[in-house]
Amino acid sequence: MSLGGIALVGSQATLGLAGLAVGGAKVTHQEDQVDDFQRFGYPQWFRVATGIIEILSGIGLLAGLVWHPGLALVGGLLLSGVMVGAIITHVHIGDPLSKTAVPAFLLALTAALLAGQHLVQL
Repeated sequence: MSLGGIALVGSQATLGLAGLAVGGAKVTHQEDQVDDFQRFGYPQWFRVATGIIEILSGIGLLAGLVWHPGLALVGGLLLSGVMVGAIITHVHIGDPLSKTAVPAFLLALTAALLAGQHLVQL
């Protein structure tokens, strides 16, 4: 496997685990997540729905490593959508750049992963 292939697999695994971790924190009612969604002005059911989407994205990214690569595409698109929403939320409520940096980094990494996978398939 080439260095680029190793980087793609590592990025996909990292993003998959990140999706599971942050989604898990939301659906298990971690205090910081509950507080953040209250601060954002979102209802708590939206926190749980967001967590489920993040978990599904993580499963898709990880399953794409083992089974069909199309699962990684779906997982990456789901995670990208959540990260766009997170960035918009942080900017809208006036959070400092440090709060926006993590979702922006995850969005950039997901976009790079999806672009890299597309290039490999060509």
